Amino acid sequence: MEGDNTPPVVTHELRDLPQARETNPLGDGDTEIVRRRRGRKRAMPREPFLTAARCYLDDLRPYWQPLTVEQRRRDLKVIARDLWTLRKVGKVANVRPSVLNEDDIGALLLYWRTRPSRGGPKPGKPMDPSTQAHLFGILRKFLRWCGNPVIARLEARGHARFPQAIEKPIDVLSLEELEQLRRTADAFQGWEGSVGRFLVAFFPATGLRPKELRLARLEDLDVSRWRILVSHPKGEGSWAAPDYAPVLPMGRQAALDFLVEREAYLKGESCDALIPYHRVGGDIGPWSGAMLRKLKAEIEEKSGIRFHLKTFRATFAQIAKDAGVSIEAVGRAMRHKTTKTTERFYARIRADDAFREFDRAFEADVIAVRQGR
Repeated sequence: MEGDNTPPVVTHELRDLPQARETNPLGDGDTEIVRRRRGRKRAMPREPFLTAARCYLDDLRPYWQPLTVEQRRRDLKVIARDLWTLRKVGKVANVRPSVLNEDDIGALLLYWRTRPSRGGPKPGKPMDPSTQAHLFGILRKFLRWCGNPVIARLEARGHARFPQAIEKPIDVLSLEELEQLRRTADAFQGWEGSVGRFLVAFFPATGLRPKELRLARLEDLDVSRWRILVSHPKGEGSWAAPDYAPVLPMGRQAALDFLVEREAYLKGESCDALIPYHRVGGDIGPWSGAMLRKLKAEIEEKSGIRFHLKTFRATFAQIAKDAGVSIEAVGRAMRHKTTKTTERFYARIRADDAFREFDRAFEADVIAVRQGR
């Protein structure tokens, strides 16, 4: 209409837009299905081996001790690192544990035989066969849990040779080395020195594991019969119960001296722990594992003697065996179920002692032959 300034009405056709949601045909309309956007597939985890390993460890926690689970975690981490090393150079096709194949396992075993060790007493040396066997055993159990039968297929072929642990000489400390450790601990001052002197004398006199002595209670030590109750044994709450261990004469005076120093340290305060420690917050509790390792490292550095805390346990067993104690009695004192563990890892008859037994056994026959001539 002329003179009408009203803007024209513009109509737009609705575009036929795709629906982002649709009614669930199995429901009544209240539940909706969201379509996944098209595009790239969901990416695999950056660490598929370790992702599966975490699930595996979570599955083990109800049945294994925390220290065992932690050791298994470290072992799987080493295996994962080695697989990734091979993956980067194209020698392994995939690091997903569910799809590792025979070629991947072969490449890993070959790599273990040739790669230098990263730690231990001799870093840079070829990996020890016992370490290879240990890691392979961990891998075997993990792949079986993942449902991957690759190792079983290799075994069925008959020609595959897997790493085997070799029997090595047992690492023990000599009496001269024990004396050197005691002299080194004597130079330490304060409560740290008291604990250090006690540990280097009491460990090889009892064969206790580090945790067993660190968590021992004052009431566990029986100085009248010279025994100590192992109230927190390895396998506690699972397959082991508290039991007694003997205290050899070489550690008895050190124990008595430590009890006097312990009383002076506590200054009248009460504490159940055999080796107590005043914490910053004022609480008193047992000596911690970290402090024990730190003290061991200081003694090791200042004495110049390389050793592990578990070396004391083997030293106890070998001292007893050298003194003529039967292997059955040594195994009982160490709370082993069979003497096989004792002989394999802790104490064996020395070659000189074994040969002397042969001489004594056949000496009469030699004399009889000479007289007959």
